[in-house]
Amino acid sequence: MNGENLDRTGLAPTDIPVSAPPPRRPRWRKFLVPGLIGLAVVGGLGWTVFNRVILPLMIVSQMKPQPTPVPLANPKTSIIEDTSDYAASLDSRQSITLQPRVSGQISEIYVRSGQQVSAGQAILQIDNREQRAQVASRQSASQTAEAEIDSAQADVENARQTLESLQARKATAESNARLSQKEYDRFVTLQRQGATSQQVVEQRRNALETAQAAVREADADLNAQRSTIARSEATVERNRRAFEQSQANVAEGQAQLQDYTVTAPFAGTVGEIPIKVGDTVSPTSELLNITQNQQLEVQIQVPLERSNALRLGLPVKLLDDQSKEVQTGRVSFVAPNVDPATQSVQVKAVFENVRNLRASQFVRARIVWSKRSGVLVPTSAISRLGGRDFIFVAAPLSASGCSEPAAPQGGGKFEANPDMLVAVQKPIKLGRIIGNEQEVVEGLSANDRMITAGILQLQNCAAIADAAQVPAN
Repeated sequence: MNGENLDRTGLAPTDIPVSAPPPRRPRWRKFLVPGLIGLAVVGGLGWTVFNRVILPLMIVSQMKPQPTPVPLANPKTSIIEDTSDYAASLDSRQSITLQPRVSGQISEIYVRSGQQVSAGQAILQIDNREQRAQVASRQSASQTAEAEIDSAQADVENARQTLESLQARKATAESNARLSQKEYDRFVTLQRQGATSQQVVEQRRNALETAQAAVREADADLNAQRSTIARSEATVERNRRAFEQSQANVAEGQAQLQDYTVTAPFAGTVGEIPIKVGDTVSPTSELLNITQNQQLEVQIQVPLERSNALRLGLPVKLLDDQSKEVQTGRVSFVAPNVDPATQSVQVKAVFENVRNLRASQFVRARIVWSKRSGVLVPTSAISRLGGRDFIFVAAPLSASGCSEPAAPQGGGKFEANPDMLVAVQKPIKLGRIIGNEQEVVEGLSANDRMITAGILQLQNCAAIADAAQVPAN
């Protein structure tokens, strides 16, 4: 045998042993496992359907239908307000930009921005040294004028004392003159009777003339003294007027001196302070702003169509971002004319600022036009069908207008019982929405027991039960 016909084992190809073919499997065995799995799935689904669908239906079909438990409540009687909401702005009843009455250099600033100040509190000081010197000079002049008054009054008093002395001298002279007159008359009579000589009569005449001359001299002295007193009194009056003028000058200077201290005219909050110590100011300079925020005035522009209902005293409510009432006031001013730009009427109301609001702030304001008593129901109790509004109320079958209870959704039939509660669908007319409630204008009374929730599963004449009286499972 040639070597080229041998393989690596040294055997010829014809010498390799041939094995027998494997036995063939039955064809049904490859479908056995999938078939068992399919039977298991079908059986499980069938069992689930039976337990969860067929069996409950069989049980329900054998049970007596039960009324639907629903919450019941009476409508709420409340005061309904006819209101309108408007955008409004706040303004301070008192706000002022302080300006000095005098010129000068600022020496002190006693407050800071945002500080609360009281009426009359010192705000800032302007240098007043020159003014104080003027006041001191005027006070000195006033003291001099007062001293001159005292001196002139002393002169008047002395002149009056001299006048009294002259009046006494005149009285003496008049007494002497009367005595001399009597003596002269007596001697004239004696001379006619020849009892005395003419020479004696002449002596008595000379004595009489001397006494009369003394009276005339006393009169002249009295008149002169009265003139002196009048001049002295005039001097007193001039000095008094000079003193009064000096006092007026002092008062004026002191008043001007007070102007160098700028004070708050009313209680409020200090705004921005644009000036600083050392600045020179004049009566045209703006020093700072003070705003009184304890009372604020709300300004509302009411459209012309509601202007006829405006009147003093209407309630006005300030609202926050959640439409909750912040503060209540009353209309204190209605403008007599219409704003041509907005065709609205300005209304003002005053509020106590209890919420730290600020002037020029925008707010929402609600004007209460009128109040009335009304019936409110939850919006969840209202249904709408065919463009009409309805509400379900609970009533005994005998008083409901239903001939029998409506068939339940799960099948079966209720036995008619006159005392059974059923849901009666009543048409209503709605009014204003107030929060989560709405006013019922017609179709519902305060004595009706309404169904407040679960109305989607109800129909007219459906049997119901008060959920509050149904025992919990």
